[in-house]
Amino acid sequence: MTTVQQHIEITHRFYQAKKALFEEMVAHLLIEYTALYMPVRMVFFGAPMDNREYVAQFAYLKKTVRGHFGDACPVVSYVAQPVDTDGMALEVHEVVLTGEDTVSYRKYAGISYIAVERIGCRRLFLGGVTGDVLHWNIREQADDVFARIRQVIDAERIPVSAIIRQWNYIEKITDCDNAGHQHYQDFNDARSQFYAGVEWSTGYPAATGIGTRWGGIMIDMDLLLCEDGTVFMAGVNNPLQVAAHAYSQQVLLGRTALQVRTTPKFERAKAVWKDDHGFVYISGTAAIRGEKSLEGVGIEEQTLATLENIEYLVSGNNLRQTGIPVTGDAGLINFRVYVKYRADMEKARKVIESRYPELPVIYTLTDVCRSELLIEIEGMGLLR
Repeated sequence: MTTVQQHIEITHRFYQAKKALFEEMVAHLLIEYTALYMPVRMVFFGAPMDNREYVAQFAYLKKTVRGHFGDACPVVSYVAQPVDTDGMALEVHEVVLTGEDTVSYRKYAGISYIAVERIGCRRLFLGGVTGDVLHWNIREQADDVFARIRQVIDAERIPVSAIIRQWNYIEKITDCDNAGHQHYQDFNDARSQFYAGVEWSTGYPAATGIGTRWGGIMIDMDLLLCEDGTVFMAGVNNPLQVAAHAYSQQVLLGRTALQVRTTPKFERAKAVWKDDHGFVYISGTAAIRGEKSLEGVGIEEQTLATLENIEYLVSGNNLRQTGIPVTGDAGLINFRVYVKYRADMEKARKVIESRYPELPVIYTLTDVCRSELLIEIEGMGLLR
């Protein structure tokens, strides 16, 4: 479950709590967690009843985590997605520091973030960046979140193109507002404007755009800028799927305030390579071939197709097309699995466990970016 790289090491670790009072579940998760390396992000998954409860619980999480860690506090996110235990889950992102790294805990434009730096290489970790979930519509929230993220990036003098992984959480992702604007399309339009004018020489970030029950818009992101030539980064295409940023208008839904609906700006994966090793962020992946969903085939077939998409994506032959000299397929080290219907959870689990019985996996219940899709999977892989 751990990728260890010189200067760019990162781990994702999972913890679960059974159903109890909210405060008890949070306490259990924090007790269960023992840091192996330096924690930079904590992502909590839970089931608030509405946006008022979401805001209150998120505030409690941030206060409690800060009380637990003090000044060396990881950034905190709260995702309104029920988990398979009916309790809560926690995903912790850790960085393996070297003697050359310095760590700073910073706040700007209302955003708490962590900077890990050495000569020639900088990393930023942002988490839990939200809009006003009680009053603003999705587009207004997305514009506000991106505007504040840009303030941080500009203050750090790091380019937008340094974003290598982005998690985009969108309340009721496939719903439309009274004007016919789909939430996901509104978010994509805001993201496209945020990315406009940027030179994406290594491709867009890896990303997930996934639904939540509550919470409006929330974004987490990792940024990496190495100017010393020691690290190679590349977006990874999948020949089985049209690149999301090249989708046609036919598969984009909802009205737009722009001249045309803009596409989701992300790569199927983003690979990071140093010397003879590296890792790959696997974007949210679903049962899409070309640009069309596999409809009417059931959860088992959609799960298999999704796994096949991921396996081809991180195969040695496909990765080598990016210029990375891997010796074989990426070694998968974890999955985050989003399932639309609770009745499909166990069916999806059986398919995944039959193929990857030892892989750490967290399962949540939520809508996917297309109403006909029943499952989406993201993850990480180790490159050699």
